[in-house]
Amino acid sequence: MTTPFQTKVIHVLRKQRGLADGDYRELLRARYQVVSSRDLSQHQAADLIDALGGGNNAPSSTRAAGPYAPVLQALWLAGWNLGVVRAKDDAALLAFVKRQTGLDHTRFLTEPLAAKRAIEGLKGWLAREAGVVWPAAGVGDTLASKSAVLQAIAARLVATGGFVPFAPHVDPTGWPHDFEAYGYRRNLPPSFTTYDGPAFDKMANWLGARLRATLAANRDDGGRK
Repeated sequence: MTTPFQTKVIHVLRKQRGLADGDYRELLRARYQVVSSRDLSQHQAADLIDALGGGNNAPSSTRAAGPYAPVLQALWLAGWNLGVVRAKDDAALLAFVKRQTGLDHTRFLTEPLAAKRAIEGLKGWLAREAGVVWPAAGVGDTLASKSAVLQAIAARLVATGGFVPFAPHVDPTGWPHDFEAYGYRRNLPPSFTTYDGPAFDKMANWLGARLRATLAANRDDGGRK
């Protein structure tokens, strides 16, 4: 069944094209064997949106799109920086979403329950594989979520030998003071309590690159033994 969001888009595009009611009904009958857009499946509705010109400025089939794409992309990037996700591109994210929901693309992900399956599935994966402790408020608490991801990256770096704490006898995890100093040397605020979203992202990207390199080196060493 077409989602309310898709129905709205279809009618907006129909008006933009100046498609008369009779011509529009004939298009539905000829192409989909229905008389109303409400009778279309979500896949058919997406196809109709493309046919009406909605795909002209739309992302490619291998790029995430839709109302839930930003949060899924943010989580996927977190997985990349945590060394859990092996392919950073949206094509890999789309494959994950399909496994979770059965939908071929995030642009079909318009219903909250289906989106929750994908989002919670990804959060659960990062929690199991990388030790992320998500805030009680969920990913809606953006700064707390970014902090949780950064803390998990830091812990993995120490555990894999990618970061040696300055004072392991005081704080064997090296968190947070060692990593605050690391960020401060890279022109970031001296304390995580004053970080904004971009600062967390910058730090996560730096440490993520270091963690991925460490994990790759550890895999190579293991292969030579």
